[in-house]
Amino acid sequence: MQRFARVERDSKVIPALVTNGELLDLRPLVSDITPETIASGILSNVNSSALRPIPGEVKYLVPILGIRQIPATGFNYKRHIEEMKVPTPKEPEVFLKSFLSVTGPFDEISRGPNNGVKLDWETELGIVVGREAQDIEVDQATNYIFGYVCVNDISDRSTQVDEAHQQHLVRAKSRPTYCPIGPYIATGIDPMNLDVWTRVNGRYEQQGNTSDMLFSVSEMLAYFSRYMRLAPGDVLATGTPPGVGMGKNRFMVHGDILECGITNLGSQRHKIVA
Repeated sequence: MQRFARVERDSKVIPALVTNGELLDLRPLVSDITPETIASGILSNVNSSALRPIPGEVKYLVPILGIRQIPATGFNYKRHIEEMKVPTPKEPEVFLKSFLSVTGPFDEISRGPNNGVKLDWETELGIVVGREAQDIEVDQATNYIFGYVCVNDISDRSTQVDEAHQQHLVRAKSRPTYCPIGPYIATGIDPMNLDVWTRVNGRYEQQGNTSDMLFSVSEMLAYFSRYMRLAPGDVLATGTPPGVGMGKNRFMVHGDILECGITNLGSQRHKIVA
């Protein structure tokens, strides 16, 4: 396993390899972590022996600069399907979050101007696409994956479903700050046995494991590639485990502290603001 991050120190952005609790400066290899550097393969099996530690305090940023697409799905955990009392999907749902909704793993999350906002959390495993993928087969899918990252699919449930019970996923999930990503991209891990958790004000709301997925990571990537061209650096959000606020009629308000994380991918912390 190798873990990658982007950090800011003294107003400079530094790509980093995270190893043994230390941040190593990747600038001898790449100027930043972008779709282009991911596609180049230069970050595959990085030799850390010649890299120097990054000293001092840093701020963690979105781990990929220039994400272009955030494909996403819903109802992909069996226990989440049960809690929401919906029919088990026969195939994955396909929608997109705006790339302008992306924010860092420790940034504030803005609820928005609508007093009726019902702000919800959805911690999800994100697949970081490693190379262009179109019409691939399930048994080929791992060849197109660079790594994995923690995503929180923030949603305003007040705008998600209309009076006719129609879903409007893009409008509910695409405001700025509604897609925290990071802090780490991890490569070389088993994506199908990772703990996924969410806390609000210190209280656990979600505790699940990716082994509960209805459609596996490889099945998801292959399915999405039938309907859209996936590019290096795209982040595919694979659904969330049980415990979302909508299932409890409990939502986030100004001043709340949202934390979430996934095994090997680090944890996020956000303050909810107006």
